[in-house]
Amino acid sequence: MPKLITEAGTLTAGQTGKINVQLITPGWGSSGYYSAKLLEQAAKDKVFPAGTQMHIDHISASEEYDRPAGSLQTLAAVLTEDAVWDGERLVAEAKVGSRWRDIITEFAENIGTSVSVGVDMKAGEAEGRRGQIIEQMYPHALNRVDFVTVAGRGGKIDKVLEAIAGRAVEATASETHKALSLAVKEAYGDDSMWTWILDYDDKVVWFSQESETGAALYQVGYTMTDTGATLTGEAVEVRKVISYVPITPAQESADSVPNPATVTENQEEATMATIDDAELKQLREAASRATALEAEVSTLKKDNAKLVSDGRTSAAEAIVAEAFGDIEAKTTRTSLVRAALAAESFDPEALKATAVEAAAEIRAERGEGNVHGAGDTKPHDAREAATTVSDSDILKALKGGK
Repeated sequence: MPKLITEAGTLTAGQTGKINVQLITPGWGSSGYYSAKLLEQAAKDKVFPAGTQMHIDHISASEEYDRPAGSLQTLAAVLTEDAVWDGERLVAEAKVGSRWRDIITEFAENIGTSVSVGVDMKAGEAEGRRGQIIEQMYPHALNRVDFVTVAGRGGKIDKVLEAIAGRAVEATASETHKALSLAVKEAYGDDSMWTWILDYDDKVVWFSQESETGAALYQVGYTMTDTGATLTGEAVEVRKVISYVPITPAQESADSVPNPATVTENQEEATMATIDDAELKQLREAASRATALEAEVSTLKKDNAKLVSDGRTSAAEAIVAEAFGDIEAKTTRTSLVRAALAAESFDPEALKATAVEAAAEIRAERGEGNVHGAGDTKPHDAREAATTVSDSDILKALKGGK
């Protein structure tokens, strides 16, 4: 399904309200990588045709839901020609409306443009960097080229100005974790490969990759953008190391708590004087945040473990269901699934063989495969002998058995 992304560009003011707009150039942008071939094809497909609207600022998330076509209050310009590929970039001419003409012309060198367009993308690598590769750009009536606060890729100044306007919010630890989980899954996970985040700092994320045959730990660089996390460089396999550091007598003495009975009033006052109320408050707040983060990490690890467990459970149930077919045997099915999941490692082939054998035994016990309802199986002669009646037998029966 195509995704909606945005990318920055530049503009040059002309006469009578006309401007030359540089929509986008090849290379890495905030949403992904754009190749020259992709942009050349976008020009052929008329992704940004004449009449494409240009608004003041991108629409917000709520505006995109309530008014996806934008508002006349923010309409500033329209492209007067189809965007074309000039061999280096995607460009077009636009006409600015009189309401915004003076300010856009005056600040043409200080502001820029940013496209909003539907695309297909997938994880990959280009120019020595790993991230989302834009594969196709789609023509659509809602594609736009909006005026933003600054030209160029990256948008760092743009982020600062948006924060002042109250439109940008610093990502929380949970949001960062979610963005990294999605990026790692798209790059290194699939239907038979599970990934989950172990830890991360402001530049590197550590994650586990597990399949039916084993598991390994990796680290890879990343950067955060407006649209999520972008992985950088190649993943490197790592191992977790735990260090134990000896405590020296001096350190142990410094870390120990003095006996209240040996603390004089003057010593107590001297100790208390080293921490004021503000510092004490900061320490308590830091401790509270640390506790909250530890709880969050614990919850995330449990959630990841549950996802892996649910995936194995579903696979085991599907294998048993295929082997048993229309045989109910709910208790036996459940026992087979539990036994497979309790093993040291999940072995789908072994479970399949066990399930097929168990199903065959149940069918045999129920008599499936034997002939039933074929009548008396006694030999013909034996049946005649058993049913032949003599004249004396008849007379005897008529006399009442005498």
